[in-house]
Amino acid sequence: MTYGNKKTTNMRVAVLTSVAVLFIAAAIGTPSANLTTSGQLLQEQEPGSGQEELSETANVTTANSTTTTTLPGSVLKLSNANVEIDVPLMKGYENGNEIFFIATDASDNQTAVQITNATGFKVNFAPLLARTPEEARGQAYVFENGIEGEGLLGFQLPVIDARPGQDGYSPLLQINLVRWNDEAAQPTELRSEEDIISASNAGQLTVNNTDVIVNHPAVQWQGGSLPIREDAGNITDESPYMGGGQVTDIDTAKMTATFVAHRGWGPDGKTVFYIVTDAVPEMPAAMMGIPFVPADDSLVGTPVAPDLFQFTNGIKGTGPMGFQSGIGAANPDDENYSPMWKISFIEWKDPSQARVLENLNDINMMLQGGLITITPAMEGRHIVNCPFFDVETTSEHQKGSS
Repeated sequence: MTYGNKKTTNMRVAVLTSVAVLFIAAAIGTPSANLTTSGQLLQEQEPGSGQEELSETANVTTANSTTTTTLPGSVLKLSNANVEIDVPLMKGYENGNEIFFIATDASDNQTAVQITNATGFKVNFAPLLARTPEEARGQAYVFENGIEGEGLLGFQLPVIDARPGQDGYSPLLQINLVRWNDEAAQPTELRSEEDIISASNAGQLTVNNTDVIVNHPAVQWQGGSLPIREDAGNITDESPYMGGGQVTDIDTAKMTATFVAHRGWGPDGKTVFYIVTDAVPEMPAAMMGIPFVPADDSLVGTPVAPDLFQFTNGIKGTGPMGFQSGIGAANPDDENYSPMWKISFIEWKDPSQARVLENLNDINMMLQGGLITITPAMEGRHIVNCPFFDVETTSEHQKGSS
């Protein structure tokens, strides 16, 4: 349904920083076992014959480059490991004040297309978001009539119920359609959820709930914003994942936010890029320079949070922990894709035997061979909002490309 309906060059070789070491120590709990090609964990199996299928070299071919690793423990050199992309900003009101946010994913395909057409930036169709628990949802109010303006349907700006740091804030917003009753009142601009509820109680307008959930992470709001990275203006393939933030510029005049898109792999080895906007618990969120959003914790144990595997040792590279890039359980065009990822850590039992893993099948082989363990981070409660983008979208919106 639509809103208008009711219903990479050289990578760094540095080892973990002391802060990252603390993160791993706090996050790793009891190792889990095996997973299927869909990313679901299985009971641990005894070491098998997977080891002999490993080779001393690994060639990785993607849309942009070919990577060759010759020996275990070497450096995985991906081109375009960190890419700055300009994501269009959208504007609304929150408690009477302006709030700027982005749109990356929607649970309804027509809504995703509608926002894509309006912003010029591809919004992923993520049907799993429709299963977002009530306690993990924020509320957005989109006007179907009334005062003409810059809202998605051509009327006033939308209204959001909360901003980062407030109770009830969530980037996953349930869309509510607001329609002024023809003979009840003269439409005025409403700038808060309280104003809308009051007008509804007075019979001046009607609010219709939809089942559409859109990922609308806030970028700038009254009294705050996403922090600008310390190395803004000098992003390279060697730039650290945790550089004091995830954006290099917020331009409300041009209505763009420039994010650092990190390179990784999908379940089949396809290249993906992802940005980072919010997380839970508080400690890793602070390390990544993004808002701590308690509502994200309500996604633990739900299908809305598929697996994203990161590495804590082995091949060194530009992954979050200083090792090879991570592997997600879904590509952005897969039915089981969601931008809300449950983080798990992969650890090589013998780092000298580390190989480059590109896909879920590779992970399965190493698990069956008894070479790695998988540990859900923060006892399975580390959820990160990491919208994935394909190579085409990333290239089209790379900073300076237009």
